[in-house]
Amino acid sequence: MTIIGIDVSHWNGVVDWKKVAASGVNFVFLKASEGTTYVDKTFKTNAANALANGIRVGAYHYAKFGNVAEAKAEAQHFLRTVSGVKITYPLVLDLEENKKKASKAVLTDAAVAFLNAIEKAGYFAMIYSGKSFLETQLDEKRLKPYALWIARYNSYLGRDAGIWQYTDKGKVNGISGNVDMNLAYVDYAALIDKKGTTAPTPPKEEKKLMKTEDANKIIRVLQDRWNASTCQDEKKEMGRLADEVRVAAGMKKVNS
Repeated sequence: MTIIGIDVSHWNGVVDWKKVAASGVNFVFLKASEGTTYVDKTFKTNAANALANGIRVGAYHYAKFGNVAEAKAEAQHFLRTVSGVKITYPLVLDLEENKKKASKAVLTDAAVAFLNAIEKAGYFAMIYSGKSFLETQLDEKRLKPYALWIARYNSYLGRDAGIWQYTDKGKVNGISGNVDMNLAYVDYAALIDKKGTTAPTPPKEEKKLMKTEDANKIIRVLQDRWNASTCQDEKKEMGRLADEVRVAAGMKKVNS
């Protein structure tokens, strides 16, 4: 099962969410905050308009902390920012820098403190990071209880994760210029709706997990990426993902 989504901030400009929804996008992570004071000026407007067009909305906070106290302060700023906004997808700690040169143990302590604060506030907590940063700067074992969203701009992810951000040069109708594209392998919407745990464990598959119409929209996006690619490994991966979508919709595979 794969579900297509994007992540958006003020850098993406004005978004036509009706067109985005029609293109097959199912979820969006919106930048909400950064550090202890910054708020993305487009967050609330984008959230309202995405929700109005049937897109699941999550939010992310770009972290700058270097210790537990700073992480807790940033978590409270994030929670204040999203307060009053309907959140229907995970709240995310975006941790991709360590400019304060914290040790692996201290930075992991800080990340856990942030994620715990999100959970205690009643939200579904997730951590986002680059593949290399996660594997070298953090103690991954201590982050196992939390859902994982990984960035790796390659033809394959090369590790386990609930969501893969596979490019920052995606094209989606309704958004000018490039946009980050993501594939979710876990139905987080279903977990949230059913009050599931934060562990990224997919629900048991049913005979038909997706409507044919929705599947065809996703397949068209994957086919466009297949057509644009010159890398055979990437073409193979797009074909595999398209077959997963077909199976989820009760259709037959065509690439194997």
